[in-house]
Amino acid sequence: MTVPALEGKVAIVTGASAGIGRAYALALAGAGATVVAAARTLGRTDGGTPEHNSLAEVAGLVDETATKFDRIDILVNNAGIMARHRPFEVDTDEWDRIMRVNVRGPYLTIRDVAPHMIRQGSGSIVNVTALAAAFLPKGDRAQGSVVYAVSKAALNRLSFYMAEELKPHGIAVNALSPGVVRTDTALVLNPKAGPEWGKPATPEVLGPALIHLAQQTAATLTGQVLHTDEFGESWP
Repeated sequence: MTVPALEGKVAIVTGASAGIGRAYALALAGAGATVVAAARTLGRTDGGTPEHNSLAEVAGLVDETATKFDRIDILVNNAGIMARHRPFEVDTDEWDRIMRVNVRGPYLTIRDVAPHMIRQGSGSIVNVTALAAAFLPKGDRAQGSVVYAVSKAALNRLSFYMAEELKPHGIAVNALSPGVVRTDTALVLNPKAGPEWGKPATPEVLGPALIHLAQQTAATLTGQVLHTDEFGESWP
């Protein structure tokens, strides 16, 4: 009998109640991991994004997981806000809200998870990024997402920094872009999208790339920004 790839591992997935996060949580569970699915809502969403990722929420999530399972092997920082704005029409409250969720939230979760992974001498952290973080030509769809793009670029930089910081402890830190996925939130932002637009948010489609990263260590693969659509081609 083949042992599941992540048998005995404990994973935390943020933003796990719907869309990409739900697919990731199901994929990890299907690979044998015990999954702590953290989210602010249950089931489908209406595209709204109330404030979350407070210091107390993150610390409580991590402490409860470590107390119950005595280990944390995998962290998937998936929770985030995707929004579109005209470049010069973003108010300061909206800018700060997106940065708090998309950048501060992952930082706080890494900060609180890291001591447990350091104690174990192992772990894999996957930050869910986006192609919008890279340079894109004017006219590209992602150019309408100035705050989102900047926040994901910051998340990539955080991934590089933490990869170096945690490398001596055997912990992998990578960023993974799922690509264009047909989620409820994405459809709200793209109401004219046709039936063939985007890939389905299923564990079968999104899971393989994540499962591969969840198995990595600092010695095998770390400090990379990778794209799901290239899995099996340019990587691993």
